[in-house]
Amino acid sequence: LQLPETELGECPLGGCSISCLKQLITGKLQESVPDPELIDLIYCGRKLRDEQTLEFYGIQSGSTVHVLRKSWPEPDQKPEPVDKVAAVREFRVLHTALHSSPAYRDAVFKMLGNKESLDQIIVATPGLSSDPVALGVLQDKDLFSVFADPNMLDT
Repeated sequence: LQLPETELGECPLGGCSISCLKQLITGKLQESVPDPELIDLIYCGRKLRDEQTLEFYGIQSGSTVHVLRKSWPEPDQKPEPVDKVAAVREFRVLHTALHSSPAYRDAVFKMLGNKESLDQIIVATPGLSSDPVALGVLQDKDLFSVFADPNMLDT
């Protein structure tokens, strides 16, 4: 994206602030970058501070400034209503398998004890990363066994 000097307003190129440059960039890229607060500018490996000027960083006409999108805020997720009949059925199957098959129980606990597997479960389950109780249940064999009991579903 090239910004002609005429778009930089009254100030000469070097006197333009980083925050002003961000506004110009978001004005040009409105669909992909709607807000200057959602980007960082990088020049020569340095993150540019909004209050500084292009001159402060030695940015001249023809310099390459990289635009990085900050992490987009996660939309608020509303929990889906739980189908209690289906949940009880699934918990009953899990509970039965945990208590009737030592090989299955060992495989489940081995998977939950593996950091990479647990991380995948956390990433795939919305809201799980912010629920310390649920995380504790997944990481403790005894709690997991208790909470896998269909009678504990409401609890």
